[in-house]
Amino acid sequence: MKRLLFAFLFVCATAVAAQAMGLRQGFGKYRYGESCQTLFSGPSFALERARPIWNKQLQMFGLAYDPDVVAKSPFILHYDKEEKTQFQGIPLNRIYYGCDKNTGRFSLVVLVHDLLTVKDLVKKTTALLGEPTDTTMIQTIWVLPDLYVQIDQVYMLIYDRRAGKV
Repeated sequence: MKRLLFAFLFVCATAVAAQAMGLRQGFGKYRYGESCQTLFSGPSFALERARPIWNKQLQMFGLAYDPDVVAKSPFILHYDKEEKTQFQGIPLNRIYYGCDKNTGRFSLVVLVHDLLTVKDLVKKTTALLGEPTDTTMIQTIWVLPDLYVQIDQVYMLIYDRRAGKV
């Protein structure tokens, strides 16, 4: 009986560890650097027409819908139409998974949230990554050696900096 109990606990612990990937390694069940064609090619996935654009002057990301601006983005966004979206227990409107156009690798996540969740998102992210690098009235930013994280009034964006400069 003890062996069965230990076997059950081992299987549960292994399953939880597999699902509990750290924010620095990936997001949810998707690991940074993996092939987007492999990760996001199922029938429930769709392409988003908006694209993340890095603003060099402001040193932050924004989402663009204008076709001329979108063409300049180094990313393509995918989303799962059937996914129940949340981050650390905080409900979200949608999660977009960003893939580098040149490498085809997963390197960016855009979480769409509402204004009421900003405080909770900042609190959870601070618990995971430490104190933010910069905080303004409308956004909180972490600039770490491996990650860039930006939380504003509508989006939380996580970029794996190991993928290269934007």
